[in-house]
Amino acid sequence: MRNRIIYGQSYLLCSQPPAYQSNSLNVSGLKRVQDVSVDFTFARERFKQIGSENFVGDTHLKNADIGLNVSYFYSNGTNEALMGLNVNGANGHALKFVKKQNQDRNYYIVHGSGVHDEPLKESSFVDSYDVMALGNVFLDSYNFSAQLNSPIAASARFSAYNMQIDAYNEAGGEDIPAIDDSRGLQTDEFQYKIQTGNIFDTTNQDGLINAALSPAHIELVLPTNNNVAGLDLTGQRAAFLQSLDLSFDIDRHDLYGFGSMYPYGRRAILPVLGNLQFSALASEFETGTLNTIINSGEREFDFVFNFLGCSGETGLQITVENAKIDNESFSESIGSNADMDISFSFPMSNTTGLRISTPPLFLDQPDAGDSVLTVNATGKTPFTYQWYDMAGILAGESGPDITPSVDGNYYCVVTNDLGSGVSRTTYVDVP
Repeated sequence: MRNRIIYGQSYLLCSQPPAYQSNSLNVSGLKRVQDVSVDFTFARERFKQIGSENFVGDTHLKNADIGLNVSYFYSNGTNEALMGLNVNGANGHALKFVKKQNQDRNYYIVHGSGVHDEPLKESSFVDSYDVMALGNVFLDSYNFSAQLNSPIAASARFSAYNMQIDAYNEAGGEDIPAIDDSRGLQTDEFQYKIQTGNIFDTTNQDGLINAALSPAHIELVLPTNNNVAGLDLTGQRAAFLQSLDLSFDIDRHDLYGFGSMYPYGRRAILPVLGNLQFSALASEFETGTLNTIINSGEREFDFVFNFLGCSGETGLQITVENAKIDNESFSESIGSNADMDISFSFPMSNTTGLRISTPPLFLDQPDAGDSVLTVNATGKTPFTYQWYDMAGILAGESGPDITPSVDGNYYCVVTNDLGSGVSRTTYVDVP
């Protein structure tokens, strides 16, 4: 008999799009997840008939509304990349991929028995867990909240077409619950398979990144047109904030065909409004009346936020474009700095609004079974590459791949202007 499921015995993984394909090799674990919840409601119509005091039947109008809620500590952008946000701010906006076809994913919640250490210990992982699988999952909302010297908290809500729970069969895998949207049916044509490597081998290895990004400074690079009503921000071309909150919801529309209770698409309706709020120390008042400010024309601001770790490196960079002020408040008390809180809204689409830039993240790690070792990274471009063996730098090996000529351990360091990522170390036995 299974014991109850307890914290530490669960894990959340997701596959890469499209959902309706084999998920045997493309499932990866999300990092630093603190809370997961699933909810669903049925769209059911009940009907009567003349001469009856009771309902004589009911019918499902469409598939259930299934929601997945996830909260986690932000680490290095891994979760954002896995859930489909673009983290290469130099090459596009955060919602760059939201209007592309076949961007749905599958999510898998692994439940351990609560008796052993699974899913953290390989020997007890196999055949000792259940999986709650959600198919055709779309991102609906995202929230990001940062304060000085505290882990950055993030959360997201998703919607799904279907779900199933399995006592997992490690040997053969399980049928994925994703709907074939061309036929509006779930079939057993494709399967998912969960391996211990899916849990440990995600983007950057856990041992090579901070547990969670706790910014020592939140730097706001001020726009040249910094004339926010009422107050100036502390600093000349940069200000240091106390906190920052960012959120957006993606409006979606289900498309149904005749004869199917499952949609054949969940279209994103763009643009949407993003919301930005930050707190800063106040300096000088800006002269002028509110009437003058209101009637001086629309003011839009472009902000760049750098989240600096204790090392001074930028662990994350966020750019907000065309932000318009919604409200502002000012407060002061004896013996304390004067504070200002400002809220903005800004339009977001696949071509405007929000850019997220991260240090390099590894999507594919070097594989010992290959004669050519290759790394595939995402994050803010451009990248520089440098390969190493246990003796040190390999001169001339500054590309995304290397062909080892002698036996040994190899790894790659990928660097951009925000930081570095270190691949896993791979032993190669040259034939």
